[in-house]
Amino acid sequence: MTVPSTGHGTVELGALDGSNPLGFLTALGTLVTVRHAGGVNARLRWKHGLTWIPVLEEISARDDHRFSEIVAEALRGQSVPEDAESARKAAEDAFNAAKKNVDDKKKQIRGRRLKGKERDAAIDAEVRPLEQTREEKRRDWLQALAKAVPRPELALGKRIDCTHEEYRDHAHTFRERAGSGDRDTVDFLAAFASDACLDKYGRTEATPFCFITGSGHQYFLDTVRQLTEHATSERVHQALFEPWAYRDETLSLRWDPIEDRRYALMDRDPTASDNTSRTVWMANLLAYRALVLFPSAPSGVRLATTAWTEIDGAPTFTWPIWEAAADPDTIRSLLWLPELRAGRPDRSALQARGIAAAYRARRIKVGEGTNYKINFSPARGISFNEPTRPTSASRTEIDC
Repeated sequence: MTVPSTGHGTVELGALDGSNPLGFLTALGTLVTVRHAGGVNARLRWKHGLTWIPVLEEISARDDHRFSEIVAEALRGQSVPEDAESARKAAEDAFNAAKKNVDDKKKQIRGRRLKGKERDAAIDAEVRPLEQTREEKRRDWLQALAKAVPRPELALGKRIDCTHEEYRDHAHTFRERAGSGDRDTVDFLAAFASDACLDKYGRTEATPFCFITGSGHQYFLDTVRQLTEHATSERVHQALFEPWAYRDETLSLRWDPIEDRRYALMDRDPTASDNTSRTVWMANLLAYRALVLFPSAPSGVRLATTAWTEIDGAPTFTWPIWEAAADPDTIRSLLWLPELRAGRPDRSALQARGIAAAYRARRIKVGEGTNYKINFSPARGISFNEPTRPTSASRTEIDC
């Protein structure tokens, strides 16, 4: 594939399938990344073939390999000093040790079976100083982390959920550094959460896109940080232009429905050593970059996120497919269309806005207790108010 260097070329991302939530998000993330890398006129449309294939327009790269190099360089972010990672690890170990000291002391006090004032006095005298040390170590860790991450928003820590004071502090810092041409950090913060929406533990409620929260010692932002370390042009090319071979182990955001590995859905034991879960690293990392197009905001006491709604009691992600090239601001408006949140959207209303198809996938929880995974269900085309037709035996897709 040859892409003219005049800035008016097109590049077809043939490995991506718009009816797969990971494929859709990867396409959007590629557009965001290219524009951040200097392709300020880049736009995205979808081409209908066996699947919906994304096409980027106004691209200046000479060919798909040069395009992959540009994208990989943008994904790597800022350089990190050689000693920053060791300092981060040492600070994190100190923080974890301080957390353990607090938990151990609380357990010890519970074992004494103290009650009332005696228990309160013991907590004040023995636990509070340890909690203060824990918070000091946490601040030290976050400061070390900020110097060891390739992107500023990853300095929140391993996870999105933090206290509302911490989230507000990050928001002030990112806003001071942001400009009209570089607002990625504030856009990510707006996508992640809101300091006005807290969970039952008093921490920020995370975007429904956050599928990994500690199971298997994997965390959302920490996974993104590790994925960034693996950004190469070869891996980007494999994710965007070659059939997905699922070469990569772990480090997944779990946005590909194929990662639902329940025993009943497989032909052999999913826990067998020769049957480990695999993914496409750069598809995940590029999909993460798409989150800037999905801001969140308070809705009552809960967090509402662009393109998400509850249908039949399940959190559901709905996304449109359009055939006219669109820039990120236009895509944001398409993703927020109220018609897409309807159970059976009006065909003519979507067609009037240039939407050719739309898909849905549910956010599902697989497992019991603390041993569970979050996945997307297989995507299905939305049923409109007029008769529809399937385009494949494995997946329903509806054209307007």
